[in-house]
Amino acid sequence: AAAMETRLQFDNRNRTLGLCAKEHFVSDDNVVLTVQGRLDTSTGGVEGKLALRKKFFPEASQAKWFTRADLGASYDSNTDEILYGVQAKKSFELTFDGLLTLDAKGGVKMSAAKRKVWKGKVELSQKIFNFTEDQDLKIKVGYDVARRQPYGQLRENNWTLDTDFRRTWSLKYDL
Repeated sequence: AAAMETRLQFDNRNRTLGLCAKEHFVSDDNVVLTVQGRLDTSTGGVEGKLALRKKFFPEASQAKWFTRADLGASYDSNTDEILYGVQAKKSFELTFDGLLTLDAKGGVKMSAAKRKVWKGKVELSQKIFNFTEDQDLKIKVGYDVARRQPYGQLRENNWTLDTDFRRTWSLKYDL
């Protein structure tokens, strides 16, 4: 079983340091309960998210259509709303070693009040193992169709830098 994920996170919008924790509980039939929380170290404010979803992995004959699909529900303390949704991902390996991929992701979530949240992303991802001694690197560049903006991510073993190349960025350190 995987241990709880914890990290420190700072972004230029909130300008506060957050202590984040996330735990995944996975059943044998790919039902996943995810519990996550964030403590704002400046104000003491707490926010949380809860998600329950069933993951579907395709049979070999269906693999040309999708790599993974999820069906489930989530709750976010910021909106005090339960959302029900479906999402899918399709990965295309662009190199024989699988280190360069093109991923397409999409989905929709809906609230009881029929409010819809659409997601759609296309991203190019490159993994570089042993970039330096004991350091792996992952570079992502993508386009968020729903937000109509590009984004990027640079990740090494414990550090992650996310950006939209315009106004926002965040820095995360995995503990």
